[in-house]
Amino acid sequence: MTARPRTLVVLVVVLTLLGCGGDGGGGDDAGAVPEPTTTTAAPTCEPGPATAAPAGAVTQPPQPRCGPGGNDYGHADWRISEGGTGSDAWFTFEPVDPAPEDAPVAVILHGYYEFAGFGSHHELIRHTVRHGTIVIYPRWQTGVSEPCPGPYDIEPCVTSAVNGIRGALEHLTGDPDRVQPRLDEVSYYGHSFGGIVTTNLANRWEDLELPEPRAVFLDDPHDGGLDGPGEPAVDDSLEGIPSRTLFQCHSSAAGVISEAGKEGSSCNAILPLLDHLPAEARDLVLTTGDDHGDPDLVAPHGVCRADEGEADAYDWGFCWKVWDALRSAALDDGRYAEYALGDTPEHRSNGEWSDGTEIAPLRIRDTAPIRP
Repeated sequence: MTARPRTLVVLVVVLTLLGCGGDGGGGDDAGAVPEPTTTTAAPTCEPGPATAAPAGAVTQPPQPRCGPGGNDYGHADWRISEGGTGSDAWFTFEPVDPAPEDAPVAVILHGYYEFAGFGSHHELIRHTVRHGTIVIYPRWQTGVSEPCPGPYDIEPCVTSAVNGIRGALEHLTGDPDRVQPRLDEVSYYGHSFGGIVTTNLANRWEDLELPEPRAVFLDDPHDGGLDGPGEPAVDDSLEGIPSRTLFQCHSSAAGVISEAGKEGSSCNAILPLLDHLPAEARDLVLTTGDDHGDPDLVAPHGVCRADEGEADAYDWGFCWKVWDALRSAALDDGRYAEYALGDTPEHRSNGEWSDGTEIAPLRIRDTAPIRP
Protein backbone atom coordinates (compact mmCIF):
# COMPACT_ATOMS: atom_id res chain seq x y z
CA MET A 1 0.00 0.00 0.00
CA THR A 2 1.47 3.35 -1.03
CA ALA A 3 2.09 5.69 1.88
CA ARG A 4 0.11 8.92 1.83
CA PRO A 5 2.27 12.07 1.69
CA ARG A 6 1.93 13.83 5.06
CA THR A 7 1.14 17.20 3.49
CA LEU A 8 -1.76 15.67 1.60
CA VAL A 9 -3.01 13.97 4.76
CA VAL A 10 -2.95 17.29 6.62
CA LEU A 11 -4.86 19.06 3.84
CA VAL A 12 -7.52 16.35 3.66
CA VAL A 13 -7.90 16.33 7.44
CA VAL A 14 -8.38 20.12 7.42
CA LEU A 15 -11.01 20.12 4.68
CA THR A 16 -13.02 17.19 5.98
CA LEU A 17 -12.90 17.59 9.74
CA LEU A 18 -13.74 21.26 9.51
CA GLY A 19 -17.03 20.20 7.99
CA CYS A 20 -18.04 17.41 10.32
CA GLY A 21 -15.86 16.84 13.35
CA GLY A 22 -14.83 20.24 14.61
CA ASP A 23 -15.36 21.74 17.98
CA GLY A 24 -15.26 25.25 16.62
CA GLY A 25 -11.62 26.12 17.25
CA GLY A 26 -11.17 25.88 20.99
CA GLY A 27 -12.55 27.39 24.13
CA ASP A 28 -11.67 29.41 27.23
CA ASP A 29 -8.53 29.23 28.71
CA ALA A 30 -19.73 -4.79 39.93
CA GLY A 31 -22.87 -6.20 39.54
CA ALA A 32 -25.74 -7.20 37.28
CA VAL A 33 -26.98 -4.86 34.59
CA PRO A 34 -29.89 -2.83 36.02
CA GLU A 35 -33.28 -3.34 34.47
CA PRO A 36 -34.37 -0.07 32.81
CA THR A 37 -37.99 -1.03 33.36
CA THR A 38 -37.49 -0.75 37.13
CA THR A 39 -39.25 2.50 37.91
CA THR A 40 -37.58 5.01 40.19
CA ALA A 41 -39.90 7.12 42.30
CA ALA A 42 -40.48 10.38 40.47
CA PRO A 43 -38.61 13.31 42.03
CA THR A 44 -40.90 15.41 44.21
CA CYS A 45 -40.08 18.90 43.06
CA GLU A 46 -41.70 21.69 41.14
CA PRO A 47 -40.61 22.79 37.66
CA GLY A 48 -38.13 25.63 37.47
CA PRO A 49 -39.26 29.19 36.84
CA ALA A 50 -40.55 29.89 33.38
CA THR A 51 -38.31 31.76 30.98
CA ALA A 52 -39.25 35.42 30.69
CA ALA A 53 -40.84 36.05 27.30
CA PRO A 54 -43.38 38.33 25.62
CA ALA A 55 -47.00 37.44 26.28
CA GLY A 56 -48.11 34.59 24.05
CA ALA A 57 -44.57 33.57 23.07
CA VAL A 58 -43.70 29.87 23.17
CA THR A 59 -40.38 29.26 24.90
CA GLN A 60 -38.13 26.39 25.87
CA PRO A 61 -38.69 24.76 29.25
CA PRO A 62 -36.35 25.75 32.09
CA GLN A 63 -33.92 23.34 33.68
CA PRO A 64 -35.79 21.08 36.12
CA ARG A 65 -35.23 21.68 39.82
CA CYS A 66 -34.33 18.08 40.63
CA GLY A 67 -33.77 14.63 39.22
CA PRO A 68 -31.53 13.70 36.26
CA GLY A 69 -30.51 16.90 34.47
CA GLY A 70 -31.79 19.03 37.36
CA ASN A 71 -30.25 21.99 39.14
CA ASP A 72 -30.45 20.61 42.68
CA TYR A 73 -26.68 20.91 42.91
CA GLY A 74 -24.89 19.68 46.00
CA HIS A 75 -21.82 21.85 45.34
CA ALA A 76 -21.74 25.56 44.67
CA ASP A 77 -18.52 25.67 42.70
CA TRP A 78 -15.58 23.79 41.17
CA ARG A 79 -11.81 23.81 41.51
CA ILE A 80 -9.96 23.76 38.19
CA SER A 81 -6.40 22.51 37.76
CA GLU A 82 -4.35 21.87 34.66
CA GLY A 83 -1.09 20.15 33.90
CA GLY A 84 0.88 18.12 31.41
CA THR A 85 2.33 19.49 28.20
CA GLY A 86 1.43 19.47 24.54
CA SER A 87 -1.07 16.81 23.54
CA ASP A 88 -0.58 15.05 26.89
CA ALA A 89 -2.08 17.99 28.79
CA TRP A 90 -5.13 17.71 31.03
CA PHE A 91 -7.65 19.56 33.15
CA THR A 92 -9.23 18.36 36.38
CA PHE A 93 -12.42 19.76 37.88
CA GLU A 94 -13.26 18.99 41.52
CA PRO A 95 -16.53 19.78 43.30
CA VAL A 96 -16.16 22.31 46.13
CA ASP A 97 -18.33 24.33 48.51
CA PRO A 98 -18.43 21.83 50.06
CA ALA A 99 -15.57 19.61 48.91
CA PRO A 100 -16.18 15.88 49.48
CA GLU A 101 -13.37 13.57 50.58
CA ASP A 102 -13.82 11.44 47.48
CA ALA A 103 -16.06 11.28 44.43
CA PRO A 104 -16.88 9.31 41.28
CA VAL A 105 -14.99 10.25 38.12
CA ALA A 106 -16.14 11.23 34.64
CA VAL A 107 -13.63 11.33 31.78
CA ILE A 108 -14.85 13.74 29.08
CA LEU A 109 -13.15 13.84 25.67
CA HIS A 110 -13.56 16.75 23.25
CA GLY A 111 -13.86 16.39 19.48
CA TYR A 112 -11.44 17.14 16.68
CA TYR A 113 -10.26 20.71 16.19
CA GLU A 114 -10.25 21.79 19.81
CA PHE A 115 -6.67 22.79 20.54
CA ALA A 116 -6.96 24.60 23.86
CA GLY A 117 -9.22 25.12 26.85
CA PHE A 118 -12.47 23.34 27.61
CA GLY A 119 -14.97 25.91 26.34
CA SER A 120 -16.99 23.68 24.07
CA HIS A 121 -18.01 21.45 26.98
CA HIS A 122 -18.06 24.07 29.72
CA GLU A 123 -21.71 23.58 30.63
CA LEU A 124 -21.64 19.76 30.61
CA ILE A 125 -18.51 19.73 32.77
CA ARG A 126 -19.81 22.27 35.28
CA HIS A 127 -23.15 20.48 35.61
CA THR A 128 -21.39 17.15 36.18
CA VAL A 129 -18.99 18.55 38.76
CA ARG A 130 -21.59 20.46 40.76
CA HIS A 131 -23.51 17.21 41.12
CA GLY A 132 -20.53 15.73 42.94
CA THR A 133 -18.34 14.10 40.29
CA ILE A 134 -14.68 14.78 39.47
CA VAL A 135 -14.20 15.49 35.75
CA ILE A 136 -10.98 14.70 33.91
CA TYR A 137 -10.61 16.43 30.54
CA PRO A 138 -7.61 15.21 28.51
CA ARG A 139 -6.30 17.84 26.08
CA TRP A 140 -5.38 15.27 23.47
CA GLN A 141 -4.88 17.51 20.41
CA THR A 142 -2.66 20.52 19.66
CA GLY A 143 -2.95 20.90 15.87
CA VAL A 144 -4.72 19.74 12.73
CA SER A 145 -2.68 16.55 12.52
CA GLU A 146 -1.00 16.65 15.92
CA PRO A 147 -0.66 14.19 17.45
CA CYS A 148 -2.55 12.09 14.87
CA PRO A 149 -3.67 12.70 11.27
CA GLY A 150 -7.33 11.88 11.84
CA PRO A 151 -8.42 8.29 11.21
CA TYR A 152 -5.37 7.37 9.15
CA ASP A 153 -3.53 6.65 12.39
CA ILE A 154 -5.58 7.21 15.53
CA GLU A 155 -3.06 5.61 17.88
CA PRO A 156 -1.09 8.77 18.78
CA CYS A 157 -4.36 10.43 19.82
CA VAL A 158 -5.30 7.40 21.92
CA THR A 159 -1.89 7.51 23.57
CA SER A 160 -2.23 11.23 24.30
CA ALA A 161 -5.65 10.72 25.87
CA VAL A 162 -4.27 7.91 28.04
CA ASN A 163 -1.35 10.08 29.13
CA GLY A 164 -3.72 12.92 29.99
CA ILE A 165 -5.96 10.65 32.06
CA ARG A 166 -3.02 9.15 33.91
CA GLY A 167 -1.48 12.55 34.57
CA ALA A 168 -4.76 13.88 35.94
CA LEU A 169 -5.23 10.86 38.20
CA GLU A 170 -1.68 11.15 39.50
CA HIS A 171 -2.31 14.83 40.25
CA LEU A 172 -5.37 13.95 42.31
CA THR A 173 -4.13 10.85 44.11
CA GLY A 174 -0.76 12.41 44.88
CA ASP A 175 -2.25 15.24 46.94
CA PRO A 176 -4.37 14.36 50.01
CA ASP A 177 -5.91 17.84 49.93
CA ARG A 178 -7.58 17.01 46.61
CA VAL A 179 -10.91 15.26 46.22
CA GLN A 180 -9.86 11.64 45.84
CA PRO A 181 -11.12 9.73 42.78
CA ARG A 182 -13.16 6.59 43.28
CA LEU A 183 -11.40 4.49 40.67
CA ASP A 184 -14.10 1.82 40.66
CA GLU A 185 -16.75 4.44 39.74
CA VAL A 186 -15.53 5.88 36.43
CA SER A 187 -17.64 6.83 33.42
CA TYR A 188 -16.58 8.05 29.97
CA TYR A 189 -18.06 10.58 27.55
CA GLY A 190 -16.79 11.43 24.07
CA HIS A 191 -17.89 13.80 21.32
CA SER A 192 -17.21 13.26 17.59
CA PHE A 193 -13.60 12.10 17.07
CA GLY A 194 -13.30 12.07 20.85
CA GLY A 195 -16.15 9.57 20.82
CA ILE A 196 -14.07 7.26 18.64
CA VAL A 197 -11.09 7.66 20.98
CA THR A 198 -13.41 7.04 23.94
CA THR A 199 -14.76 3.85 22.38
CA ASN A 200 -11.25 2.48 21.91
CA LEU A 201 -10.24 3.48 25.44
CA ALA A 202 -13.28 1.70 26.87
CA ASN A 203 -12.45 -1.36 24.78
CA ARG A 204 -8.77 -1.47 25.79
CA TRP A 205 -9.11 -0.30 29.39
CA GLU A 206 -7.42 -3.38 30.86
CA ASP A 207 -4.41 -3.33 28.53
CA LEU A 208 -4.08 0.44 28.96
CA GLU A 209 -4.40 0.14 32.75
CA LEU A 210 -7.29 2.60 32.86
CA PRO A 211 -10.25 2.49 35.23
CA GLU A 212 -13.05 0.18 34.13
CA PRO A 213 -15.77 1.98 32.15
CA ARG A 214 -18.99 1.67 34.15
CA ALA A 215 -20.97 3.92 31.78
CA VAL A 216 -20.20 5.28 28.31
CA PHE A 217 -22.02 8.11 26.51
CA LEU A 218 -21.06 8.98 22.93
CA ASP A 219 -22.29 12.16 21.25
CA ASP A 220 -22.39 11.71 17.45
CA PRO A 221 -19.07 9.81 17.29
CA HIS A 222 -17.20 10.10 14.00
CA ASP A 223 -13.65 9.62 12.75
CA GLY A 224 -14.12 12.13 9.91
CA GLY A 225 -14.72 9.60 7.14
CA LEU A 226 -11.34 10.28 5.54
CA ASP A 227 -10.34 6.62 5.47
CA GLY A 228 -13.74 5.39 4.31
CA PRO A 229 -17.25 5.08 5.78
CA GLY A 230 -18.22 3.00 8.77
CA GLU A 231 -15.74 4.42 11.33
CA PRO A 232 -12.64 2.34 10.45
CA ALA A 233 -10.70 4.06 13.27
CA VAL A 234 -12.83 2.13 15.79
CA ASP A 235 -11.29 -1.14 16.98
CA ASP A 236 -12.43 -4.10 14.87
CA SER A 237 -13.83 -5.81 17.95
CA LEU A 238 -15.26 -4.15 21.05
CA GLU A 239 -15.39 -7.31 23.14
CA GLY A 240 -13.09 -5.62 25.66
CA ILE A 241 -15.94 -3.40 26.88
CA PRO A 242 -17.25 -5.15 30.01
CA SER A 243 -20.68 -6.72 29.76
CA ARG A 244 -21.87 -4.72 32.77
CA THR A 245 -21.05 -1.38 31.11
CA LEU A 246 -24.08 0.79 30.37
CA PHE A 247 -23.74 2.30 26.90
CA GLN A 248 -25.62 5.10 25.14
CA CYS A 249 -24.75 6.23 21.61
CA HIS A 250 -26.41 9.39 20.32
CA SER A 251 -26.78 10.40 16.68
CA SER A 252 -28.19 13.74 15.55
CA ALA A 253 -30.77 13.96 12.76
CA ALA A 254 -28.70 16.72 11.14
CA GLY A 255 -25.38 15.21 12.19
CA VAL A 256 -23.06 12.57 10.74
CA ILE A 257 -25.65 10.08 9.48
CA SER A 258 -27.48 12.82 7.55
CA GLU A 259 -24.48 13.22 5.23
CA ALA A 260 -24.37 11.42 1.90
CA GLY A 261 -22.50 8.13 2.13
CA LYS A 262 -22.40 8.19 5.94
CA GLU A 263 -25.72 6.51 6.71
CA GLY A 264 -23.85 3.53 8.17
CA SER A 265 -21.35 5.59 10.14
CA SER A 266 -21.32 7.01 13.67
CA CYS A 267 -23.53 5.03 16.07
CA ASN A 268 -24.80 2.86 13.23
CA ALA A 269 -21.27 1.47 12.88
CA ILE A 270 -20.52 1.15 16.61
CA LEU A 271 -23.67 -0.47 17.98
CA PRO A 272 -23.36 -3.69 15.93
CA LEU A 273 -20.02 -4.26 17.69
CA LEU A 274 -21.75 -4.27 21.10
CA ASP A 275 -23.83 -7.43 20.80
CA HIS A 276 -22.05 -8.86 23.86
CA LEU A 277 -23.75 -6.19 25.98
CA PRO A 278 -27.27 -7.09 27.09
CA ALA A 279 -29.92 -5.32 25.01
CA GLU A 280 -31.19 -3.59 28.14
CA ALA A 281 -27.71 -2.12 28.74
CA ARG A 282 -27.23 -0.40 25.38
CA ASP A 283 -29.20 2.10 23.34
CA LEU A 284 -28.92 4.00 20.09
CA VAL A 285 -30.83 7.28 20.27
CA LEU A 286 -31.63 10.06 17.82
CA THR A 287 -32.47 13.71 18.46
CA THR A 288 -34.32 15.78 15.87
CA GLY A 289 -34.81 19.50 15.54
CA ASP A 290 -37.95 21.21 16.82
CA ASP A 291 -38.91 24.77 15.81
CA HIS A 292 -42.23 24.97 17.64
CA GLY A 293 -40.93 27.66 19.99
CA ASP A 294 -38.34 30.41 20.19
CA PRO A 295 -35.48 29.83 20.20
CA ASP A 296 -35.88 26.62 18.29
CA LEU A 297 -34.06 23.44 19.24
CA VAL A 298 -31.62 22.13 16.67
CA ALA A 299 -29.97 18.72 16.28
CA PRO A 300 -26.67 19.28 14.46
CA HIS A 301 -23.36 17.51 15.03
CA GLY A 302 -22.66 18.17 18.71
CA VAL A 303 -26.02 18.57 20.44
CA CYS A 304 -24.34 18.15 23.85
CA ARG A 305 -21.70 20.84 23.31
CA ALA A 306 -22.38 24.15 25.04
CA ASP A 307 -20.07 27.03 25.80
CA GLU A 308 -20.52 28.94 29.06
CA GLY A 309 -24.03 30.34 29.30
CA GLU A 310 -25.24 28.68 26.10
CA ALA A 311 -26.97 25.55 27.39
CA ASP A 312 -30.53 24.97 26.20
CA ALA A 313 -33.38 22.52 26.78
CA TYR A 314 -31.63 19.78 24.79
CA ASP A 315 -28.71 20.03 27.21
CA TRP A 316 -30.65 19.56 30.43
CA GLY A 317 -33.62 17.72 28.90
CA PHE A 318 -31.58 15.16 26.96
CA CYS A 319 -27.79 15.30 27.35
CA TRP A 320 -27.51 15.99 31.07
CA LYS A 321 -30.59 13.95 31.93
CA VAL A 322 -29.31 10.83 30.21
CA TRP A 323 -25.69 11.36 31.30
CA ASP A 324 -26.76 11.75 34.94
CA ALA A 325 -29.17 8.82 34.84
CA LEU A 326 -26.81 6.49 32.98
CA ARG A 327 -24.09 7.01 35.58
CA SER A 328 -26.56 6.74 38.43
CA ALA A 329 -27.91 3.47 37.02
CA ALA A 330 -24.39 2.07 36.69
CA LEU A 331 -23.15 3.14 40.12
CA ASP A 332 -26.28 3.19 42.30
CA ASP A 333 -28.05 -0.14 41.74
CA GLY A 334 -30.09 0.94 38.75
CA ARG A 335 -31.37 4.24 40.16
CA TYR A 336 -32.92 6.35 37.40
CA ALA A 337 -32.25 3.65 34.76
CA GLU A 338 -35.62 4.39 33.13
CA TYR A 339 -34.36 7.90 32.29
CA ALA A 340 -31.37 6.55 30.36
CA LEU A 341 -32.12 3.08 29.02
CA GLY A 342 -34.95 1.43 27.13
CA ASP A 343 -37.79 2.91 25.13
CA THR A 344 -39.50 4.34 28.21
CA PRO A 345 -41.52 7.55 28.57
CA GLU A 346 -38.87 8.99 30.89
CA HIS A 347 -36.08 8.29 28.41
CA ARG A 348 -38.01 9.46 25.33
CA SER A 349 -39.17 12.74 26.82
CA ASN A 350 -37.19 15.90 26.14
CA GLY A 351 -39.70 18.03 28.01
CA GLU A 352 -42.45 20.40 26.90
CA TRP A 353 -42.57 23.84 25.35
CA SER A 354 -44.10 26.56 27.52
CA ASP A 355 -47.53 26.01 25.90
CA GLY A 356 -47.50 22.33 26.91
CA THR A 357 -46.57 20.96 23.48
CA GLU A 358 -44.22 18.00 23.67
CA ILE A 359 -40.70 18.66 22.40
CA ALA A 360 -39.68 16.23 19.65
CA PRO A 361 -38.97 13.04 21.63
CA LEU A 362 -35.94 10.81 21.38
CA ARG A 363 -36.10 7.91 19.00
CA ILE A 364 -34.63 4.88 20.75
CA ARG A 365 -33.36 1.53 19.49
CA ASP A 366 -31.15 -1.22 20.90
CA THR A 367 -30.06 -2.32 17.43
CA ALA A 368 -28.75 -0.40 14.42
CA PRO A 369 -29.48 1.25 12.11
CA ILE A 370 -31.35 4.39 13.06
CA ARG A 371 -32.24 6.93 10.38
CA PRO A 372 -33.08 10.66 10.47
